[in-house]
Amino acid sequence: MATKEQIAQIVQLRGTGHSLKEIAEIVGMSKSSVAYQLKLLKKKSSKSNHSDVFSSALLGGAIGAAGGLALAILLQELKKGK
Repeated sequence: MATKEQIAQIVQLRGTGHSLKEIAEIVGMSKSSVAYQLKLLKKKSSKSNHSDVFSSALLGGAIGAAGGLALAILLQELKKGK
């Protein structure tokens, strides 16, 4: 089962034109799992407000991205201290 962060990353990567194979490699899932997650999102969006489904997926990704950015800044500062 995909995590919220993986789903958000799948949505972001697919939205920027990445192939299923590329997304699978980046996210660490099989190509068929990525396709399945996209199918589930499409199904959910057809039953509810499209923006709600994708907003919640992207929000999960934004939170993950913010954590990654903070870690990158911390590592950069640690390297300066050496």
